[in-house]
Amino acid sequence: MKIKSYLNGFTLFELIVGLFFSTLAALAIIIGSVHAKKVVNDIRLKQYAFELLRNHTELWKGKIAAGDIPYALSECEKKDICLVENEEDECLFEANELCYELHHPDIAGSNANRWELITNIKWNNINQVEKELSFYVIQMVF
Repeated sequence: MKIKSYLNGFTLFELIVGLFFSTLAALAIIIGSVHAKKVVNDIRLKQYAFELLRNHTELWKGKIAAGDIPYALSECEKKDICLVENEEDECLFEANELCYELHHPDIAGSNANRWELITNIKWNNINQVEKELSFYVIQMVF
């Protein structure tokens, strides 16, 4: 009687190599999904910061158009600036600062009364890296 030297099936080494590659693939999928979630959250925070900055810019454009120019031509709010609130009105993410800066350009040969408005917002993203967004607007006084 002859004994077969090879049996049908996998050897222990082939099984370990297969498990290793399967583990690597699963790890890559998990890391990719965590990274995608962070990117989506960063985009969402940037959207909230954009909306807050747009509203702040529109407020100052309205004040300039109405001729309500403050004595302080630049100012920054540094506390109680909430980007995202939950259902109980508790702040989940705060902005670091929300600023405006006004300049009155002296343009020769023009009778138009206008102001240059620069607004910016700074906030920390999910990884605690400070991000900044700015608007530059020229607004006429009516």
